Amino acid sequence: MDIKITSQGQEYTCAECKNEASVEHGNGVGDVVECPFCGIEYEILSKDDDGNFELCIIEEEK
Repeated sequence: MDIKITSQGQEYTCAECKNEASVEHGNGVGDVVECPFCGIEYEILSKDDDGNFELCIIEEEK
């Protein structure tokens, strides 16, 4: 199951560790961002007209 989260502007709450983190300026759809607290990686799926990002956790390969 894919876990998706939506940012509020550049800011998002990590689904794993619940810390607040941010998408860096210049990142766009298809880029990978990493939570600076727990290291989990998200792929940017989309960006809406308000500047919010939809992020999906990248599952580790087993």
